[in-house]
Amino acid sequence: MSTIKLYCVFASIIIPLTVISTAFTILSIDTSFANSSAKITSSRISSFTGQGELYVGNAGSNTVSVIDLDNNHLIKNISVGKGPHDIKISENQQTVFTTDTDSSTISAINTTNNTIIKQIPVKGVKALHGIATSENQIRNNGNDDAKDNREPILYVGDVYGNRVLVVNGSSITDEIKVGAGPEYLEISPNQQFLYVANLWSPISVVDLKAENPVVIKNIDSGKTPHGLAFNNNGSNLYIVNMYSNSLSIIDSNRHEIIKNITVGNKPEYVKLSPDERFAYVTNLGSNTISKIDLDTFEVIKETPVGKAPHGIAFSADGNLMYISNMDSNDISVVDTKTDKVILTIPTGLEPHQIVLEKPSIRFNSENKSTSPIYVEIADDPSEQSRGLMFRNNLELNNGMLFVFDDEKNRSFWMKNTLIPLDMIFMDEKLGVVDIKGNIQPCVTEICQSYISEQPAKYVLEVNAGYVQRNGVDIGDVLKQ
Repeated sequence: MSTIKLYCVFASIIIPLTVISTAFTILSIDTSFANSSAKITSSRISSFTGQGELYVGNAGSNTVSVIDLDNNHLIKNISVGKGPHDIKISENQQTVFTTDTDSSTISAINTTNNTIIKQIPVKGVKALHGIATSENQIRNNGNDDAKDNREPILYVGDVYGNRVLVVNGSSITDEIKVGAGPEYLEISPNQQFLYVANLWSPISVVDLKAENPVVIKNIDSGKTPHGLAFNNNGSNLYIVNMYSNSLSIIDSNRHEIIKNITVGNKPEYVKLSPDERFAYVTNLGSNTISKIDLDTFEVIKETPVGKAPHGIAFSADGNLMYISNMDSNDISVVDTKTDKVILTIPTGLEPHQIVLEKPSIRFNSENKSTSPIYVEIADDPSEQSRGLMFRNNLELNNGMLFVFDDEKNRSFWMKNTLIPLDMIFMDEKLGVVDIKGNIQPCVTEICQSYISEQPAKYVLEVNAGYVQRNGVDIGDVLKQ
């Protein structure tokens, strides 16, 4: 008699039906919600990853607050220029940049020791606001060690000059004329297009790969476009329109609006959940977060938070969402499974944008320690089923860590996965037990399965070549 094994087949991972469970603990909380130092951790994120640090630009106190998300307490307030508004982190997670609106400076913070690296003065400008980072020159030049230490090119909005300034190192090397009042900026994942949300005119689309970058199209999405975000593969752009009370979804290949969705009052910013199932919008005027189902394009929840919610960030596994509240001077921590605020963390005055430093891990052995890997966590069946599929790129030294309940031989494939990967399989003690290197995307109807030689509880997917460059080998151990 033959035995038939049934498997549930998902995008990048093949999961035996017997391991799928609908019951699991989302959060463990050490003390009451009212205590701002309460420790909140996602139960399936192992302690070796950590939750990372949250950087908060406080426009009213001219500081950046650094919050340890493992213990939810303030580490440090860093003095920057006057009125820090927008904030971004470099791809290698080593530098946080702020635009200091009232002093017309750009501050750069070293995330290793949380100190100011430099402040770049921008003369003759009344107000800087949005900032975007381009990693093109990092990817295309030098060896990997050099890539880790080089700075990105910055694109900064000069609100009253109707232009975007190009900052290379500490110098302004170019400018791009755009619409009236450039407020927020985002660069497409393929690094080709810069989208500029202008306060007093339609969105500007700039082709950065042109010999002389200029606006190639204007998109009228609504009144006063504000915060904007791309999905991972760059096919769609999401942008809120403050005085139209709407979220616009734009086809970023054709640069055309495909959907407008009504949200709360005076929407400020938008961000997609890590699994891209939902878009979240902060509504300044109604003190709420709108949750939009991206399959149905419907608002399915309005969650009350603090006063004048502004910026949004997510934990690595997407189970926690952090909202900066400009008028209540705090961060609301939202459980994304229940859509409820579970904790409030005080900040400086008028917190605007926020950015999360991703938790990092590395492999250690007696003779080496590898480059850090900044991870997203896939710790439930829905996240594991999607994995890294449909993404056009994975940032340098970034990866996805799959966390399972038990050890067993794991089977992965490359269906709908568009980028070459290394797969590193680890046992419950975080020791490497198998490696599948330089696995190419599957372009046929039937795709090969890659099954670990030994039982594994954790699987790490990184860009192809990481294992070879860093000498990762069987027996190495994953460390924080």
